[in-house]
Amino acid sequence: MNFSPDYTIKLCKKEKRGDGAVLLTVGRCTRAIRKTSEFEAAIAIGRDGGIFWHKEFNFCLMDCRLSKQETLLLMATDGRALEINLKGEIIHQWYCRNLFPEGLDGTPLEISKLHHVLGETLDGNIMSLSIQHHEMNTPDTNWTHYMADTVVVFNRAGLIVTEISLAEILDPKRFCHGAKAPYWAIQGWPNTKDWTHGNCIIQDPTDGGFLLSLRHQDCVVKLSENGELNWILGDPSGWEGRWFNKVLTIKGGRPFYHQHDLSFTSKGDLMLFDNGTASAVPPNPEQPIEKRQSFALSYSIDPKLMIANETWRYGGNDLPYSHYVSGVCELPNGNRFIACTGICEDLDGNRVEVPPMGVGNIELIEVTPDGERVFHAVLQDSSAKPDNGWNGFRPEYLPPKISNKLA
Repeated sequence: MNFSPDYTIKLCKKEKRGDGAVLLTVGRCTRAIRKTSEFEAAIAIGRDGGIFWHKEFNFCLMDCRLSKQETLLLMATDGRALEINLKGEIIHQWYCRNLFPEGLDGTPLEISKLHHVLGETLDGNIMSLSIQHHEMNTPDTNWTHYMADTVVVFNRAGLIVTEISLAEILDPKRFCHGAKAPYWAIQGWPNTKDWTHGNCIIQDPTDGGFLLSLRHQDCVVKLSENGELNWILGDPSGWEGRWFNKVLTIKGGRPFYHQHDLSFTSKGDLMLFDNGTASAVPPNPEQPIEKRQSFALSYSIDPKLMIANETWRYGGNDLPYSHYVSGVCELPNGNRFIACTGICEDLDGNRVEVPPMGVGNIELIEVTPDGERVFHAVLQDSSAKPDNGWNGFRPEYLPPKISNKLA
């Protein structure tokens, strides 16, 4: 499939962009809740802004990351994950045995689900997110269960090394905006609240702890390697009892909401994409969709003082509102590449609340550390109907020695 004329470069100051490439996955329709779509691919964007490489797949994709072995780790939406080499050849395929009872050509995993993210641990294993289905102590009308995310680590041979349930760590009575979305009902778990909706996991290179982005808790949490809660970063509303003292004090702008994509900058700051969805935590009401804003931002975290100092923020009027997915990565020259991959509008160009209601668009923006825009491209289908258009996930930097090997 040819990306042109859907892919348009609006600005490219090549001399101010770094070497290498940026990798991300793109596809048609609302991929987060689908198993297949009309087109799915991992793509690489070069210094001149053009898409110089893409690898197509016949199932919907989410995350794509570079491993220390110079391979690519890809997460599907149907409970499978892949490791491919730079020629696009499959090295490993893992899948949840219960979701593929007839099996796949690969290694089965004895877990309920893999979703959103696939990364490599410091010791070379694979980390992702899985789920556990729980009954609510007090049902909420038709909502009788809730879904809790788990941290799962497995080796390349498919042996589960670690699984840590958030239901044993966080407050199962704290529900935020978005918990009643039909995300899990669509996937076969009816009457189930989407309690945490984890969408990213990374490991802290300084101590091996796990950092998780929990969209429907509007927070980032850090766990020790053994699963102990170190801190909570986000809007402090609703954290009570033993969790209250784990909340970091934010020094800077407003908290983030329904965020995605965690990474560390070269200075060790924690960077993320603030989608701005709902823009509130109960009991505060959701903000009207017309007033919501998205940001890319970073924090310097002092765990001893329990303070998170905001060190960078870009967005608001300078970024389109990106309802879900999306991300930001730092480039070696200090620039930040921002992927607004969850823009969703109706046929009149108005924002819509739920992704299937509208047409998906992508805007890719790169800025210097002082906020100068040096790249802007859009992936947009002007003829698309609702639940169509383009959708993507987070960006990943590829150094020249890697991007030059893509074939």
